[in-house]
Amino acid sequence: MRIIIAGDGETGTHLANMLSVENQDIVLMGTDRERLAELDAVSNFITFEGSPMSRQNLLQCGIESADLFVAVTPDETVNIISCELAKDCGARKCVARVDNSEFATEKVADMLKRHGIDLTIFPEKLAAEEIVQFIEHNWVSEWFQFHHGELFVVGVRMEASGSLCGVLLRDVPKDLRVFHVSAIKRGGEIIIPRGDDMLKEGDTIYFSVLPENVDRLPALCGKHESKVRRIMISGAGRVTEKLLELIDSKYEITVIDPNRERCQIIAARFPNTVVVNATSNDVVTLKEEGVDGCDAFLALTGSSETNIVSCMVAREHGVTKTLARIEELQYVPEAESLSIGKIINKKLLNAGKILNVLLDSNVVTTQCLSLDQAEVTGMIAPKDSKIVSKPIGDLSLPRELTIGGLIRNGEGQLVGGNTQVLPGDQVVVFFISGALSKVEKLFR
Repeated sequence: MRIIIAGDGETGTHLANMLSVENQDIVLMGTDRERLAELDAVSNFITFEGSPMSRQNLLQCGIESADLFVAVTPDETVNIISCELAKDCGARKCVARVDNSEFATEKVADMLKRHGIDLTIFPEKLAAEEIVQFIEHNWVSEWFQFHHGELFVVGVRMEASGSLCGVLLRDVPKDLRVFHVSAIKRGGEIIIPRGDDMLKEGDTIYFSVLPENVDRLPALCGKHESKVRRIMISGAGRVTEKLLELIDSKYEITVIDPNRERCQIIAARFPNTVVVNATSNDVVTLKEEGVDGCDAFLALTGSSETNIVSCMVAREHGVTKTLARIEELQYVPEAESLSIGKIINKKLLNAGKILNVLLDSNVVTTQCLSLDQAEVTGMIAPKDSKIVSKPIGDLSLPRELTIGGLIRNGEGQLVGGNTQVLPGDQVVVFFISGALSKVEKLFR
């Protein structure tokens, strides 16, 4: 597929790198000549210096034959207008990043679709929704549901006290087999497991599980869910602002930020929230504001380093549930090794939405979760495709992917080797980055 990405910042560059791994034909448009030259020298995609607001520049990139145009510049006006231009020039699908929450409403989204914008991505909203899931289900690192909760995919970090710790998958007792282990994250590596793989302390295990059995997983992994009442947040940026829109009245919340103007904005909008104008990783300030009595600590500043340090300080003062916003992907394994409960990365959240469009999924009813080096998505099984041709055990699935479960007639099901996928089933697929073409081949 030919994909044109407008925006040579961190988000655009990450998307270009991710999609080029999938052997897609990628063009990255930008205005920073030096940055584009550096990327062109080391990346497996084409760079183009120009403006997405220029019809001529778009045509020079081959927009008339583009399957997907993605606008992720820092200016939402540029993103929206360039998508309209791209669609008018012949782009098949267009995606725009926006910063205004009003653009994420269903009514406005429908209006934008009439102007050629198939999907809008609001990263701060995606991040806020992810954080809410962590607060409500704080024993997991990922909480993902398909078809209104008929099938769950949850990522859980394995503790030494878990009854499954040190167990080979083939040796799991039959009475405990109420789940399917779809993937294992060990250090910086994603493993698509087989029977001879062992579940080890420190692994993040991705389970596919039916809703009635979710509550059995914490004990199996040595985890426990705690009731959150008091929350401390470092950082008063837009992610925090969107989060407070969702949870302000439900918890006792303290927000700390050194930017006086942002503190005033948050205090004016959310009178129930305590706002402190101070440095968020200062130990004295955190103690004075009661970090010792908090149930959860959310580090949401724009600095990954600051967020990691402040989470460590919070843990030293007894906060067991910590979350850090980390935008540099190279820091993620280190943060996980420090037992930070949840990592938020807006690039991965954006990538999941983009992959959904790429796979022609229904963006209203399905989601695609990007796990850094792996993805999980729900795809509808077409009639006459390979996925419905024989039982799963006879499909000779590539090593890079696995079937996590399926939803049939509105009901979730786990799968085994004898399971036969039927046309119309929504199939949950885990796959290693780079195996997208193999997934598409199964469903073609």
